[in-house]
Amino acid sequence: MEDKVKQSQVQPGPCPPEGCPPFDRIECIVVDKVYDSCFQIEEKTRETTVTTGKDNEWPTGTFTVGTPVACSLTPGAEITCVEVSRTPVGDGFFTITVAVSVSVTLTNPNAADETVDRIFTFTKTATLCCPEGVEVDCSESTLLQCNCVITQVDELSVVVTCDIQVCLVIKCILTVQLLVPSYGFCVPAPCTTLPGVCPPLPPSQCL
Repeated sequence: MEDKVKQSQVQPGPCPPEGCPPFDRIECIVVDKVYDSCFQIEEKTRETTVTTGKDNEWPTGTFTVGTPVACSLTPGAEITCVEVSRTPVGDGFFTITVAVSVSVTLTNPNAADETVDRIFTFTKTATLCCPEGVEVDCSESTLLQCNCVITQVDELSVVVTCDIQVCLVIKCILTVQLLVPSYGFCVPAPCTTLPGVCPPLPPSQCL
């Protein structure tokens, strides 16, 4: 009876010094299994043309070479990648090339409400344990920096040059049914007005 009471009181958090109590069942859960992953800081330079003047993308103001242009990840967008090729190298490992897409929003330096969206792309090759049927995912990647400047001015357009820095995270993921030890279902504790112990955030790969 005492063991059952102890197990019913198990809550998320670190185990006590004497160790965690034994689990009381094995569950079959559906999860995304990460077969392999890697990360790298990628620095790229890209150019794009923005039309100016009445009825165009940036209708307001005059433009000069050297003017900075505000740049950020497009709201609601993720950095994505599409597999281009994979070559087996043995023991379940593949050399995989992906095309990475970074969606950014550029703001007219003369009018904060005039923006254009652009997609900058580049390729990346990595060797990962990624068996056939396992999908490549880059959604955890982040845009670290985006610095843009006007580098050319024409009658009805400007050329904007951007230096971007991306923390590229590549994961090989497959949705599987997995057997895991379990203490049963999570039961929320009553809400309080005093702070307790908050679980730490997972570490960022790019720090």
